[in-house]
Amino acid sequence: MPDVTVAVSDLTDARQHVRGERRATERQHQAFEQFRQTVVETDPVSAAGVEARPTSSGWTAGATGTTGDRCRRIRSAFEEQVVPHVDVTVSAGVRGALASELSTEVAVALAAEGGGNRFTAPLRQAILDHVSQRLAESRVMLRALARERSSLDDVIEALKRADRSLPSADDSTLLLADDGELWDRRTSAVNLADELETALRARQSTLDAVTAADVKAGISHDTVVEYLFGDCDTTYPALDALLRGIRECRRRRDRLEDAVGAQ
Repeated sequence: MPDVTVAVSDLTDARQHVRGERRATERQHQAFEQFRQTVVETDPVSAAGVEARPTSSGWTAGATGTTGDRCRRIRSAFEEQVVPHVDVTVSAGVRGALASELSTEVAVALAAEGGGNRFTAPLRQAILDHVSQRLAESRVMLRALARERSSLDDVIEALKRADRSLPSADDSTLLLADDGELWDRRTSAVNLADELETALRARQSTLDAVTAADVKAGISHDTVVEYLFGDCDTTYPALDALLRGIRECRRRRDRLEDAVGAQ
């Protein structure tokens, strides 16, 4: 199988991996949105341990409630809505996931045992602040994944065009074709190599880009690619595929040139 065909197949697998990561990130984003709504809908208690309720004259204290119930509700919502969609080991448990995603302080405050067990307004705001951070991060990751998929689509199309148009340089062609046909084939191979080199530069420009974020800073696309493919055979599958395509174009160019010179 020609090397360019293999490169297209390998890169198609990489694109499928990106699609899977995007779906997982979307599910995580939706989970945090759902959890955020639960937090918003759960009324906090005042410092005195009573629920703050709105009245016609403003905020005032209402009836005393069981404050630990609110913490348990938030913990349960986090476990049901968020934990299935975040990267946390089973041994870490809900508290470990809370600490990882919302901070150690929040995890301690919501702990089933040894925590504050008081769902106060400052605790609710702290949770919402951390959730907002997670949502902002997932939004920028979704944009970065969309950019990655678009870039891979462009590379795959460039490689497919080369695969369809790459001139034959096998032994029978070199033996039967005249000088003019051989030179035309050689020119075609050179042009295809140039097109792939242009695609290579465009891909490198994508790697150098930064996806804007509404958090502290944007995310380097190179970092996204390392996250996606760092455990694969190659961390940069698009660059690898393009280089393989360029090498094949040049190999055929050289064979065709040598054949012209030999006749």
